[in-house]
Amino acid sequence: MSSKIIDPHVHFFNLSEGQYSWLQGNNPPSWPNLATIKQLITPEQLAHSSDFTLAGLVHIEAGFDNLAPIHELNWLAKHLANFKYKAISYASIHQGNKQFSDALSELAHPRLVGIRDITEGDDAKRLLSANCYRNLGVLRDLKLHFEAQFELENSAVCQRVAQYAQQFKPLLIVINHAGLPRNMHAWQQGIALLAKHSNVVIKFSGFELLKLDSTQQAQCFNIILQHFGEQRVMFASNFPVCQINASYNQRWHAHLSLCQSANMWQQLSYTNAKHYYQV
Repeated sequence: MSSKIIDPHVHFFNLSEGQYSWLQGNNPPSWPNLATIKQLITPEQLAHSSDFTLAGLVHIEAGFDNLAPIHELNWLAKHLANFKYKAISYASIHQGNKQFSDALSELAHPRLVGIRDITEGDDAKRLLSANCYRNLGVLRDLKLHFEAQFELENSAVCQRVAQYAQQFKPLLIVINHAGLPRNMHAWQQGIALLAKHSNVVIKFSGFELLKLDSTQQAQCFNIILQHFGEQRVMFASNFPVCQINASYNQRWHAHLSLCQSANMWQQLSYTNAKHYYQV
């Protein structure tokens, strides 16, 4: 069984240079082990913390500077200089079309492969806007991905995202954190709907943010695998946030325990991330 992994959902924090108002402002998240999560860590330290061989990673924007997200990309170029990586940056998906296009121009960077704009809870309505429709067309034309982070149980939004997937092929839409399953029945309907579109893929991660035990997580995995198949599912860590309840090494061993074969493990822990992100 291969020990090589590519982690497609990692955050590095640099609190001395970045802003991270969500993390170090007046209302930081009430997560356990927050001091550990905030630590500055190198990719080499991360690689040495695991039994697996970290062959590459995808850095997901972490709020370094949302007014000028190119600053995060420039810092990553130094911080990850000796490591294989690609980057997802930030741009507001519902801003005006010209502003969105200008924002992407300012993000020009050789490691950039897509953008994420978190639209959880009430913010999901931003995915219904006419501006979002036009901006996804811009991403498609620039061959950039859209990392979608919202609850798939939101049926109206899920249906609209499915329409986007149909209309904007070959735009790659990457569902973050397994679609944040809470209402299992509605979530499963969303999984089934989005899986019909070959340009929608999903990352299995983020369960430390949810109140699901290991048995429920395994059930979610089986549902995702049933609908998306082995070629459109990626294991990811969500490091350092995974440290809410598990170490980096424990997270990857938990992923491994879900696999029924060495081929499945290879596909979900390495091959798919390498293909979709070209790490």
